[in-house]
Amino acid sequence: MLDFELLRAFVAVADCGGFHRAAERLNLTQSTISQQIKRLELETKRPLFRRTTRSVALTDDGEMLLGDARRLLQLEEAARHRLAAPRLSGTVRLGVVEEVAGGSLPSALSRFAALHPGVKLEVQIGVSAPLIEQLNAGRLDVVFAKRPLGTSKGRLVWREALVWVAADTFDFVPGVVLPLALYRERSVSREAALAALQDGDLTWEIVFTSPSLTGLRAAALAGLAITPLPASAVIAGLRILGAAEGLPRLPDLEFAIYEKARPDKAAAALAAALQTLAQGPSRPTI
Repeated sequence: MLDFELLRAFVAVADCGGFHRAAERLNLTQSTISQQIKRLELETKRPLFRRTTRSVALTDDGEMLLGDARRLLQLEEAARHRLAAPRLSGTVRLGVVEEVAGGSLPSALSRFAALHPGVKLEVQIGVSAPLIEQLNAGRLDVVFAKRPLGTSKGRLVWREALVWVAADTFDFVPGVVLPLALYRERSVSREAALAALQDGDLTWEIVFTSPSLTGLRAAALAGLAITPLPASAVIAGLRILGAAEGLPRLPDLEFAIYEKARPDKAAAALAAALQTLAQGPSRPTI
């Protein structure tokens, strides 16, 4: 029987695209992850990854194992929680960014509610910086948000590309003032976009602001402006822009879980449930 810890390391490397990021996710050293993968390859008698100096990719055997590994880990997690989950009660105040709330959050909350029916949830959707401030002020218990650029606080869940997008019909004309749609409040995406543009030669103007991802995407779809979005938020009617249009590269987004200094058992259990989203396949479309 395959060791669940080895499977967990295998899935983490596959999802993160490398040993270093997998080690960060699982709070292990890179050498430990490497050893676990070697043990799994010995047990399966199959090479599971193709390694180069720059990348790690699944082999055909690794691709076949990945689906089974995910299902086994999900079954193991469900069984473990059913047997060991404490009887929790109380209210947990959760703050979450729209990028998560509109994607994989509902399934995680559904599983949590089934395991802990005595816990009430209060969910607030907002922008990362204000949500983290509310957590620090004691008005929220758990926050799932984009990690501010240049910081390492919070528990990393996944990384995702931040990309420039515009409507399929948007007429990008070099030399013309670039219209931007950005978050109205302080936002990781807004700060990343402005920092990237200030380092370049493009002339730009903010023509549309919104407090929500939905509003920004609507502006882009209407052809009013270009906007920076997570790759998973790109939908039909939008196209990705980049170096070909003279736009600067944007940094990856990091989604992380933040907890108050001394979380109660219900808040800690919710944070753990949200962490399992990292074990899913690629991020669902928002």
